[in-house]
Amino acid sequence: MKNRVVQIVAVIVIVLLGLFVMDRSVIRLSTLIGILWPLSIMGIGFIIFMENRSPQSTLAWFLILAFLPAIGVLLYLIFGRSRWRRKKHLQRAEEQRKLFREILAGRCLNMALSSLLSERSDRLTKVIQRFGGGPAATGTKTKLLTNGDETFSEILQAIELAKHHIHIQYYIYRPDQIGTAVRDALIKKAEAGVTVRFLFDGLGSHSLRKRFLQPMKDAGIEVAEFDPIFSPWLLETVNYRNHRKIVVVDGVVGFTGGLNVGDEYLGRSKKFPVWRDSHLKIEGKALYKLQAVFLEDWLYATSGNNNYSWDAYINRSYFPDQGAEKDGAVQIVASGPSSEDTSVRNALLAIMISAKKSIWVATPYFIPDQETLTLLRLSAAAGFDVRILYPGKSDSVISDQASQSYFTPLLRAGASIYHYKDGFMHAKIVLVDDEIAAIGTANMDIRSFELNYELAAVLYESESVLDIKRDFERDFDDSIRVTWDSFRKRGMLKRVVESLMRLISPLL
Repeated sequence: MKNRVVQIVAVIVIVLLGLFVMDRSVIRLSTLIGILWPLSIMGIGFIIFMENRSPQSTLAWFLILAFLPAIGVLLYLIFGRSRWRRKKHLQRAEEQRKLFREILAGRCLNMALSSLLSERSDRLTKVIQRFGGGPAATGTKTKLLTNGDETFSEILQAIELAKHHIHIQYYIYRPDQIGTAVRDALIKKAEAGVTVRFLFDGLGSHSLRKRFLQPMKDAGIEVAEFDPIFSPWLLETVNYRNHRKIVVVDGVVGFTGGLNVGDEYLGRSKKFPVWRDSHLKIEGKALYKLQAVFLEDWLYATSGNNNYSWDAYINRSYFPDQGAEKDGAVQIVASGPSSEDTSVRNALLAIMISAKKSIWVATPYFIPDQETLTLLRLSAAAGFDVRILYPGKSDSVISDQASQSYFTPLLRAGASIYHYKDGFMHAKIVLVDDEIAAIGTANMDIRSFELNYELAAVLYESESVLDIKRDFERDFDDSIRVTWDSFRKRGMLKRVVESLMRLISPLL
């Protein structure tokens, strides 16, 4: 249907342009624009209608096209196009991918998993795998890393110990003090003969320049940019950003979580002198899936620049035998525009649905879809301990106001919302019943659920889950609890702003 609409519009444009070129007296430029403009708006509106998006998203697009058509058309061209082109562009040799999945499953799955976990956790691992998550892996050890000092210290130490390869991928990578320190550590290892692959997102890391990257390339580091924003395919790629943060060293130790690379993550920002964040160190079999996610992104970003394929990586150098101490189980879940479904979002829903007494959520942006909001609201109404840990000061006014528009139904239902008062809360964590937790790169918002490439590590009955609980409790102590009585007294102007931002929140 979409192809047909595009073809019809293209034919009309070509005919009108032909008439204009042949005889300007037949049709003036202003007349041409007057015809093409409403056709373009109607064509975009029809495409959005036929894509069967969520009612909220469809309504938001119709309203902005109706009242701000010029802005609406521009936003649609940059941000609004659906994922069908993306999926087509990301197709790979299916036989290779199938072989890769079989190898991962064979090395990750532990037949004794059900005897190590409770019946509830074992059942949840299987549900999340059906939703597109990787196999749950025992033989995995994890360590919760709180804030930038702990995180970068561990990452730099792992880089120093690398012997075969370092794979590093970030949404935001800044050429500042910590960014330079990590770069120089990578250069040192590359010069020592370690294979280093460095992948950064074209939008999030737009501040990286040739003078920063060239020393890496000179040292033999392979550098790739995921969907450059200045490219012939700008309008097809700018909306789908790679929000993942991955470091894998020698296939034996890896990192993922909320922290990018930048001085602000160490509290060196004037605006946010305290940056509260969480990351996860992983050792053991769960790294097979984390490594695979990086390699899929790497092969996509470097397609056309080299002759690499899955075959070059299916060996023990990248997927070595693992013998890490057992500490519960870890399940890596990845999703993005190329996924058949929103795997990370579905995994988080499954985790929260399994709750028996409590659901704690930490997120810097809270723009949930209807299913997530309803689940949290009903859980609170049922008497569960539902808590949302949210920044007291946000880095985005629009997102912050949109987020607060969702507080009312939760507070009315009995949920607790905490504003972190000491700085910016950037952790992305869900904790259920003190037994199961998910920590990763995804915010609790529609963009992370549907548009970005995201990643989550689900922890079952691990010591790290207890560490996450302790961090939550400290953060609650450092926060101001928002009550319904106080929140309902906010001024009319603020309510209007919240409502307006909520209206366009599906576009954020």
